Amino acid sequence: MKYMLVHLCAILTIILLFSSCSPKEKQVLRVGMNVEFPPFGSIVDSAFVGVDVDLSHKIAEKLDLPYEIINMEFDTLLHALLSEKVDLVISAMSITEERSRKVEFTRPYYLAHQVLIGSNKSPVMPASEEELGRFKIGVLHSSTAHQYIMENLVDKDLMHRDRLVLYVSNTEAIEDLINGKIDFVVNDSSAAYGFSKIYPLTIGLKLNSVEEYAIAMPRNGKHNEAVRKALQDLIDSGEMASILATHIH
Repeated sequence: MKYMLVHLCAILTIILLFSSCSPKEKQVLRVGMNVEFPPFGSIVDSAFVGVDVDLSHKIAEKLDLPYEIINMEFDTLLHALLSEKVDLVISAMSITEERSRKVEFTRPYYLAHQVLIGSNKSPVMPASEEELGRFKIGVLHSSTAHQYIMENLVDKDLMHRDRLVLYVSNTEAIEDLINGKIDFVVNDSSAAYGFSKIYPLTIGLKLNSVEEYAIAMPRNGKHNEAVRKALQDLIDSGEMASILATHIH
């Protein structure tokens, strides 16, 4: 009996040693994204497609990690990053001073600007920003368009607060625009381009803003340097330009 117990303990020890030496399963890279922003992210035939989708794949590939895209509302992305529900945010997110106080950004991978978007039910497209206060304008909540209109019109008493309509999704804003519930939508030129491929829209006045899209990361995150290097490699190799050309043409 004593021999059997010793033998059994030896077998268990060997099993534990092999278990501890076996390779650990790779951590999944969780990418937060608002997949409602063509051509950077959208759903086609139940699949995620777009610039940011392809970029996420390439970043995960260079980090040698499996990845998962987690689709969520745009104004929840940074909270998800700060609360460690996602590891990165790749979602046409512009670098701003306020966001940079909370998270780290890579270098930009795309430049855009804010534009006024109209439909066949919109008034005549205004020629200057000073005229915008006369109209009912829709923006995505917590977006740079929201910030821009607040700082340059509402806060300066050039637009009544009631004329600024906030949306949790770009699609909802565009649909209200088409149905004549608002006069115009302000959004990035990239989104205007993407939505104009789907809906009958007019792209008009260019606002005095520059949008630098970058990957958002947690402060001192464990993947930050690897992500920065991966993005730089994609830019230097021309792969980033190829991704953009595939979806924006």
